[in-house]
Amino acid sequence: MTFEVNNYVREYAELIHSRNNKHTPFHRWYPFIEGFSVDFVNSILRDLTYKPTCCIDPFAGSGTTPLVCQENNLKCISFEINPFLFDLMKAKLKNDYDYTYLKHVVDSLKMNMKNHYEKWDYPEVQTKTLFERKGLKKWVLNREVVWGIMDILKEIESLESDIKNILKIALASNLLLLSNVFRNGKCLSYKPNWQKNKISRRDVHSKFAATCDMFLEDILKIKKGVIDNSEFCYFGDARELISKTDEDSIDLVITSPPYLNSRDYTDVYRLELWMLGYIKSYAQERELRKSSIRSHVQVTWQEEPILEIPSLKKVMKRIIKYKKDLWNPNIPKMINGYFSDINNILSVLYEKLKSESRVYLVVGNSFYKGIYIKADEIIAEIARSLSYKPIEIRIGRYARTSGQQKSRKIRESVVVLKK
Repeated sequence: MTFEVNNYVREYAELIHSRNNKHTPFHRWYPFIEGFSVDFVNSILRDLTYKPTCCIDPFAGSGTTPLVCQENNLKCISFEINPFLFDLMKAKLKNDYDYTYLKHVVDSLKMNMKNHYEKWDYPEVQTKTLFERKGLKKWVLNREVVWGIMDILKEIESLESDIKNILKIALASNLLLLSNVFRNGKCLSYKPNWQKNKISRRDVHSKFAATCDMFLEDILKIKKGVIDNSEFCYFGDARELISKTDEDSIDLVITSPPYLNSRDYTDVYRLELWMLGYIKSYAQERELRKSSIRSHVQVTWQEEPILEIPSLKKVMKRIIKYKKDLWNPNIPKMINGYFSDINNILSVLYEKLKSESRVYLVVGNSFYKGIYIKADEIIAEIARSLSYKPIEIRIGRYARTSGQQKSRKIRESVVVLKK
């Protein structure tokens, strides 16, 4: 290992998670917990020794990187595979909203919702536990809550696409709060005493209206004359879309690929995906899972050769040795596939970067069967094999692993590369 591993905990501990975003205009539109903060991106932009002209974020999530770049009048190309998160990002990036018209629409919605008393039919979806039904012991959304949600969806379905999208995001921002579940790491779990959830139809309307008012408040703060990065965000798989980017056109990368922690983001955002109509069948759900980076075991990944990276080969040898003792036998394929995907993305990306460009990758290490997988160091070695120059690994903070991994401290880091 010829690159440095340096302690940046003091500088980064409060920056490489998204908690600080919940009070920041636009970034607060949805409680996205997997990303990094506005301050992290700004700290990178401040510390650069050159003035970038075009950034790229292959794993844009809720759009923190392109939105901060937009606020700094910097072009940013971004990709997102999750259709809900893509719409969230587009809504936050759009900077030509007609405030007067949008306020008129919101005010009309508030009035119209007072007159809804219909007992709506549930949306036709395959998942069986989303709605309250006779014979079920558990369900995610109570009947009154579903009717309140349907009131809103029926009101906005005929609106023009941009207005419809931002209102759908305002609704999505409240879905978890209105439901009987919470995000419990890798999945949705039922809230304690969820049976006592007494949220009414009118409560749904009130929370939606309050969120719309907050969105309107932020829209008044849109900077005039800055670039509109909504024009450069694309829905789809970064592994395919990066190849369509012009060569020698990018001079900065700020991103965070999914961590190697077996978290399936299709599961994490299952409520939004199903309730808002992005997914209607298990087949569609499975296709979305299959299109993601191989960081989970919700689908079985194919076997493929291990990259010629010494640290990876060493880890894979140990993981395969203990395969029968792992909580899921597909974990070795997942780990190998994850680094293969990272290799493919960095390889394609290299051709698009200008000379001397900087790359900042926020990654997390992991434990499996007591085997510490230093994803940051392996990724740095992969990058070096592709002709990048690893500058350093910046240790950002230490976190606890899940119970399945016997609660160990692992690090989250920023891998800094240069072309």
